[in-house]
Order: sequence, then structure tokens, then C-alpha cells
Amino acid sequence: LGASATALERLASADCAVLDKTGTLTEGRPVLIPEGQAPEVLRAAASMARASRHPLAKALLRACPDAPLAPDTVEIAGQGLQSGAARLGSPSFCGMAGISDGMVLVYRAADGAPVIFRFADRMREDAPEAVAALKRLGLSVELLSGDGPGAVASAAIAAGIADWRAEADPRAKAAHIEALKAHGRHPLMVGDGINDAAALAAAHVSASPAGATDLAQTTADIVLQREGLAMLPEAIRIARRAQILARQNIGFSLAYNVIAVPAAIAGLVNPLIAALVMASSSLIVIGNALRAGRG
Repeated sequence: LGASATALERLASADCAVLDKTGTLTEGRPVLIPEGQAPEVLRAAASMARASRHPLAKALLRACPDAPLAPDTVEIAGQGLQSGAARLGSPSFCGMAGISDGMVLVYRAADGAPVIFRFADRMREDAPEAVAALKRLGLSVELLSGDGPGAVASAAIAAGIADWRAEADPRAKAAHIEALKAHGRHPLMVGDGINDAAALAAAHVSASPAGATDLAQTTADIVLQREGLAMLPEAIRIARRAQILARQNIGFSLAYNVIAVPAAIAGLVNPLIAALVMASSSLIVIGNALRAGRG
């Protein structure tokens, strides 16, 4: 578990978890569903996809790995890719706003002919139990994704999440986090992609799983050292335990200063006893702090 200096303190006070879907709740290795697309169209779309690290773009490229990079391809965050007049990305970006169900990319060639590519992704094996563990810790859990309603609803049901939102672009994700904070919540945002970076930065505390993009890991407060979400509930338990022990140690220190220091000033204890008490108080505090990582 890699974390910033104040991450555990903020993690202990998180009261809701907002999870991304692709690569966080699911394995993040979507597979193209063959639907009879012409080989030349698949190759042209994969050539544009080579310029992106988005999971769907990488899945499209895996279906046509020898496709060369399309010239002058530009990525527009949360929307898609553009090369000249050709576009590859979300249905709305490619002028097909009515096609939004499931995990899809739309390729619109320079002549305007649209082709839909559909994908499937598997839920992480540990996701349902991790979601249940977060709920047992008292956190409400939401699913926030840029994918279509069908895919997001299916993932939410499989993971045991009642509150979900689909078709959320990077700006909408960050706005949702800000709205939660405005209502007095302390959101924990968990995401792995470039599209999650703004929401990760806006959250009260944020986490990225191993395998996340460099931008997500750099932006997140906490980087889990294994794939999946299994470590997240344990990290919250450790953070809360550390907070309790920190308060106990402050109490020990106050008690020492209230009792031992006046006694030493009054001459009720000799210097040797005072030194022993000082050393023993430090050992007590250190020993108590070590309990944070146990059990």
C-alpha cells in the first residue's frame, strides 16, 4: 500500500466510496465481440486506437494488432480520437447519441459511415466481497462510469451496488465528487484511468489499483499494491485503527506531562526515576503504535 503523508488520516474519515467500473470493478481487459465488421474497417479503427491507452481502445487493437498508427491522431479526453475527418470514440462524439447501451466504440470514417464495435468485460472475482466489506465498514457505495447504462447496470447488479450512474465523462465525475463534498460527505474515489484523474484529485481521499494508468496512480492518494479491490477494506480498517491508537498515544503523552513533569519539578522523584519513566513512556507509545498493523 503506497500512500501520501495524510492519506490514512483522510481514509479513516471516508463515509462513501465511489467506484469506477472498467479496470476497477471489472478486470479492465474487455474483448471485442465479432459482429461481422469488414477487415479494412477494423484495421482503420485499430490504427486510431493505437494512439490511446483507454481499455476499449486497447481491446480493439488486440483484435487487429498489426494495424499501424493513424497519422495525426489526437485524443480528446472522455470523448475519443480524431484523425483528420475520421473519429473513434463514444457514440455522442461520433454523432450517434442514440447508441449508448453497453460497452461500445463507434468508428466514423472520413466519408461519414459509422460502424459500432461492442465489447464485453469480466467482473473481478473479489469485487462483490470487497463491496460488501465496504458496506460493513459503514460506507455507502456508488458506481460511476462513462460506459452505457446497460453495461453499468449489469456490473452494479453483479457487484451488489444499488446506486449507479452511467455515461459520466471526466467533468461529470469530478462534479459528482464535488457535489458529495458540498453535502458534507467525505468521498473515497477509486479509479484507474485517465478519465478518473479529475475525480481522484477532487475526492476527500482517492485510491488506484495496481495496473492503473500512470496519471491515475500519480493523482491518487493511495496506490494498492495488488490488482482488484480486496486490499481496500483492509486499508480502511488499518487507517481507522491507526487513528484510535494515535489518540491513545496523545492521551498517554498528556498523562505523562500532567503527572510526571510536575512531580519532577516538585522534587518528588529523583533524576534516575524521571529518566526511567521518560524512557518507558516512549516505549509504551511506540509499542502501542505498532499495534496498528496487527490483526
